[in-house]
Amino acid sequence: MGWRERVRLAAPIVGLILALAAGAALRLSFYGVIEWKADEQWTYDQAQTMAATGVWPPTGMPSSIGSPNPGLSLWVFAGLTKLLGIRSPPGLAGAVQALNVAALLAFVAFAMLVIPKARREPWLWAAALWAANPVCIILERKIWPPSVLPLPMIGFLAAWWFRRHPLAAFAWGALGALMAQIHMGAAFLAFAVALWTLIRDRGGFPWLGWLAGSAVGALPAIPWALAMAAHGAGAHAHHHPSIGYFLRWPTAMFGFDVTYTLGSGVIGDFLAGPRLGGAETHLMLAIYVALIVLTFVVLARGLRTLVAIGALGRRALFLGDSPETTLIAAAFWGYGGLLTLITVAGAGSYRHYMIVVTPILALWTAMAVLRTDRGWRRRLARPILAAVCGLAAALSLGLLAYIDGKGVIDGEFGPSWQAQQQPGRPPPPGADYRRGGAPSW
Repeated sequence: MGWRERVRLAAPIVGLILALAAGAALRLSFYGVIEWKADEQWTYDQAQTMAATGVWPPTGMPSSIGSPNPGLSLWVFAGLTKLLGIRSPPGLAGAVQALNVAALLAFVAFAMLVIPKARREPWLWAAALWAANPVCIILERKIWPPSVLPLPMIGFLAAWWFRRHPLAAFAWGALGALMAQIHMGAAFLAFAVALWTLIRDRGGFPWLGWLAGSAVGALPAIPWALAMAAHGAGAHAHHHPSIGYFLRWPTAMFGFDVTYTLGSGVIGDFLAGPRLGGAETHLMLAIYVALIVLTFVVLARGLRTLVAIGALGRRALFLGDSPETTLIAAAFWGYGGLLTLITVAGAGSYRHYMIVVTPILALWTAMAVLRTDRGWRRRLARPILAAVCGLAAALSLGLLAYIDGKGVIDGEFGPSWQAQQQPGRPPPPGADYRRGGAPSW
């Protein structure tokens, strides 16, 4: 075997290792560069109190629709605090970050050990895309209930995959119920996956094991249900109907959502950097433009393929024709449809609701790129995916460095914990729930 053949065989392994290493480093580095607004402060303070007193309330933080979340959404942070002896906000955020690095590794282990070799490539590309994505990195660094969902989601996927085994069916149902108590939006995903599985696998749907697991997983929600019955659901926030979920889906893995983190007011300042000797390099702008170009290339190729599919292809588009596409259809049409439907009723559908489907979304992105064309165009797929991963990782590094240097961000990120510790640099009004802000998701 010549050296060129050795390089060809080693390149995918080396590339995956580099992507995972970059993803882990970006999640675990920049100590203190974490979001520290009302939600994070409330969760940290409550977790410290619970760990110290042993008194665990039945409900968690108020949700965006006004009602409180189940207690498990808060217990998970108190458990981490107690187990690890955490005494600082970056320490608790670090525990969340470590869980999400473990989720990436578990996803790769599942792909390597379970997925047949002939179908494994898009799973590994999905891991690399997930590892490098800037918004995934930001959201997986914070003290927030949705941010602890990736690891149980991998367990959910594995249990679903082996659902014909009674114990796996039980675990599938239990994990869906438990994730729904961490973030109530996950209940929609659990329902959608069950519904699509029933349609695709009606004769082999393990309803007894799944139902038993769901019932057992729901037991920790009993104190919350009793509290809700006693005190009512609370005020209801009203939002306009939105199809934001479907608009975000095709571009989420390409890094566009840095505007969500920074806000439109400072995105131009970020894209002008990094600055060397006071001079603007516009490197971030070049990376961003390159990602936009790659996105249009991928969407154009995907549209061309979509137009060419027949009736059987259209049926598979809505219902799936393999385990992978069934999960994707459930996450897109089912979960996305339910999140869109609740906006008609006045609830909100937020960007962070996509955290729970990140592995499936990344898998869809990889499959969409790999399966679009044949011939020489097919050979473009791997370079496109490699370029997206590399550019997204560079954008993520630039984003964290920018937030580290600026300290106070006008967009969703807000003032970092580190910036709020600096003398003479107080947070903006309303950033601290103890100053009168009302924490909510």
